[in-house]
Amino acid sequence: MDPNPKTHPILSYVMARLPSLGPKPPDPSFDIEQPPQPPPQQQPPPQQQPPPLPQLTDPALLSTMRRAVGDVAQTRSVLQTLGPRPDHETVDTAKLKISEIESNLSKELEDLVLSPRPSDIDRLEWRAHLAEKEKKIREEAEKERGFYKMVLQLDEMHEEYEKLLKEAEEKLVKIYDKAERGAEKEEEVVVEEEGGERGGRGSFDRGKRGGKSGFVESETQNFT
Repeated sequence: MDPNPKTHPILSYVMARLPSLGPKPPDPSFDIEQPPQPPPQQQPPPQQQPPPLPQLTDPALLSTMRRAVGDVAQTRSVLQTLGPRPDHETVDTAKLKISEIESNLSKELEDLVLSPRPSDIDRLEWRAHLAEKEKKIREEAEKERGFYKMVLQLDEMHEEYEKLLKEAEEKLVKIYDKAERGAEKEEEVVVEEEGGERGGRGSFDRGKRGGKSGFVESETQNFT
């Protein structure tokens, strides 16, 4: 359910660094009076995923990207609660079942309308009876159809989530490109400033050498 690092590298990196949505529930077997002893050997922490692009190490840029994918994180949390995406066979079966239920419903309602009114029952009473029976038939059909509709809705939610991942990755790419262009401009300014300082220092040195040479020539002429 998490974005694939191969197809969504930046999004996968950013979402792996999102904070937890809630506190971790306590272990029911934990006894505050008798805390468990630490294991004899601590396992080394797992290695973190390296950034796919160098600028992602910038905390400010990473914070901006986290805010940009907030809707993706919320949708992922909901889908984690609802469950994984149903396979194609399950979806096809749900569509077939819904079609059968609707077909049976139409037939039952048609039979109900065509059913003859007993002679000993008043017309208004018969209409009320038909309306009540139609209501029950529809409720039973909707109840039977409810599970299969949930399957299709879950599949649609996962489909929309896939589109959301693609859009989020494109958004993060634009944010990264903008940050990278800004970093390149800063580097150009630094290079220009350093070049200007070197050029000014060279002119000053040449001026000093020129002034000293003129002074020597003047003293030589006066001496002769």
